[in-house]
Amino acid sequence: MTASLREASPRTLTGLAAIPAAILTAILTAILAANVALAQSPPAVTFARHSLNDAAEFCACAVFDVNRDGRPDIYSGEWWYEAPHWKRHRVRDVEIIRGRFDDYSSLPMDVNQDGWTDVVSVNYRSQSLYWIENPGDQLDKQDWLKHVIDTPGPSETGRLVDIDGDGRLDVLPNGVRYAAWYELTKADAKPTWTRHDLPVELAAHGIGSGDINGDGRLDLVSPNGWLEAPVDRRKGRWLWHPDFKLHRDAGIPIVVTDVDGDGDADLIWGRGHNIGLYWLEQSKSTNGPTQWQLHVIDSEWSQFHSLITADIDGDGALDLVTGKRYLGHEGRDPGEYDPLPILWYTFDRASRAWRRNFISPPDGVGCDLDPKVADLDLDGDLDFVAPSRNGISWFENLRIHSGAPATRSTPAAEEAPAQYADHSQLMKVWRDNGLQNVSTPFDWGLRRRHVLQGMQSAMGPLPGPEHRVPLATRILKRESTEHYERLTLRFRTEANDEVPAYLLIPHGLKGPAPAMLCLHQTTSIGKGEPAGLGGRPTLHYAHELAQRGYVCLAPDYPSFGDYQFDFQAPQATQSGSMKAIWNNLRAVDLLEAQAEVDRDHIGVIGHSLGGHNALFTAAFDQRLRAVVTSCGFTAFHDYYQGKLAGWTSDRYMPRIRDVYGNDPDQVPFDFYEVIAALAPRPVFVNAPLHDSNFDVGGVRKVAAAASNVYRLLDAEARLNVEYPDSAHDFPDATRHRAYEWLDKHLKP
Repeated sequence: MTASLREASPRTLTGLAAIPAAILTAILTAILAANVALAQSPPAVTFARHSLNDAAEFCACAVFDVNRDGRPDIYSGEWWYEAPHWKRHRVRDVEIIRGRFDDYSSLPMDVNQDGWTDVVSVNYRSQSLYWIENPGDQLDKQDWLKHVIDTPGPSETGRLVDIDGDGRLDVLPNGVRYAAWYELTKADAKPTWTRHDLPVELAAHGIGSGDINGDGRLDLVSPNGWLEAPVDRRKGRWLWHPDFKLHRDAGIPIVVTDVDGDGDADLIWGRGHNIGLYWLEQSKSTNGPTQWQLHVIDSEWSQFHSLITADIDGDGALDLVTGKRYLGHEGRDPGEYDPLPILWYTFDRASRAWRRNFISPPDGVGCDLDPKVADLDLDGDLDFVAPSRNGISWFENLRIHSGAPATRSTPAAEEAPAQYADHSQLMKVWRDNGLQNVSTPFDWGLRRRHVLQGMQSAMGPLPGPEHRVPLATRILKRESTEHYERLTLRFRTEANDEVPAYLLIPHGLKGPAPAMLCLHQTTSIGKGEPAGLGGRPTLHYAHELAQRGYVCLAPDYPSFGDYQFDFQAPQATQSGSMKAIWNNLRAVDLLEAQAEVDRDHIGVIGHSLGGHNALFTAAFDQRLRAVVTSCGFTAFHDYYQGKLAGWTSDRYMPRIRDVYGNDPDQVPFDFYEVIAALAPRPVFVNAPLHDSNFDVGGVRKVAAAASNVYRLLDAEARLNVEYPDSAHDFPDATRHRAYEWLDKHLKP
């Protein structure tokens, strides 16, 4: 079952919360030391890109010896590429259906047992499975022939799996409205396929296989649960277990593997059409059902439609390989226009966190539905083939025979932040050593990346996944109110730090509910004010939103409320602002892990300190689907006539003072860009006419500039700014309109 804090007893959570304080301190010290060592150890691998065909638009590939010359070749769509010089040869014409090539997977298999490897394809738009026959001795003289296996319905690709344990690979389609596996029961000149139907509960976006319950048989996994394999996989009854809920757009495959080395199977998946990479930890209970705990691996990228496990660095352990898909839904998915990275991750069992490495930095190389890992150059290490609708490339692993010391291939190492003299000019992007017009959403995606780089120049870098240690949430107190239950808790954001927070869970929820991250203003009681426990009644937004049915999490900002924080102590972050951003990202992790939360409908709200904190956090975390900011910003030139000292304490961004001389012309970002970086997500701005902290004239300038980006993304109506006749406050009428606006965008 999926974990819920509501069902956990105070101080009796599994994991770190159940450990005595002295032992807990020793463990956390060891984890911190492991994190430091991990951060200092150099990565072992870099990659060199080799473009095969920049004009290709095929989203799948295979690696096998096409012509039987002893070398692995690359097959993709209408072409195969002959090793070692990658000469292109024709395969066939691939049907185009509604603008897409109907070739969603390339699964190598000698279907007709003639000694030449053929290819099986599982497809969405044609709703078919078919195999392509290798012409063998006539390879250069005739096209490969297509043979339809079945037309069962749309499939989100498929994979080869030995379902029945007979030593022969079967075809496992990821049917979205059907569930079945296909066995090649007669392999000769006229192959025969047998369809084995499965319980329809398996049908969804995302599928995987592995031994979930440790009985030695391969079970099947979907986003909604798992199928227990019978002894006789052909005729026996598969038993459905709705034990967990992954994201509804889980990629293919859902990886089944023992991530943490505790002897049971865990799950890894990416969001194929949304933000994030995740794993689900299985833990056995002696007195109750199996528990499943959600962990976030990485939330910086989207469109992780395909995952592969392989030993990239040669250390004997499986690594995780994935990449960002190119235009999965023609721009309708979150983050689709952001630059395209290809990544691999290693799991550190000491810190229980992942390290991210780049096969390809975010420079325009996509990785779509069926990439492959193989030793293409036969040098003893594993290379990577990335098929995409924007071309096909292979990446040479330089771990062996590289001829030079390996260095980490990361955007931070390869990209100097672009320089923009005028941050209000949002329709310009730095490319090819000059400013160019922003005319497409992809242009804005690149400019948006530059915005985040500029913010990190002022705040310090955003911590990487290696700092995403288990949350180890501790419930300190439970209180029931008329409309909701209030939990006082602490959750871990990095190895040496815990954040105090209130979690408000409405009574009577009928299912997963929308959630809000509620960030407080500058006040000594911190989280207590939005939770309705004191302070200004107009800022009790967590309390009021919980009354409206939202699950609300209100954390303390560093050094406020119950959060004692030493800004001079060694941390993963370099400023108070970035520390708050990181804490808030981990707060979203906590919300995602709650059974009561609808993971696709999480927003953020804040006033003053919380107002710009909400903006900063949402810029870096696209899992936040709607943003309400009250009295939170103005353009830097309009902040006390450009006197920026108020931004430069240790709580905020001291680099503005120490590096940029408090000069708004030198600061490498401005709020024009921060607001625009949220597009096309909905943003509600409360900007009172008499706000003495944040000049309303600067807000108007920011909104006017950002509206150009919203217009480019066909989302101009989603930027809503109100100017109430008020001072530095969140007036009742405006606040309640903000709540109605949140209902519109977050309540399905």
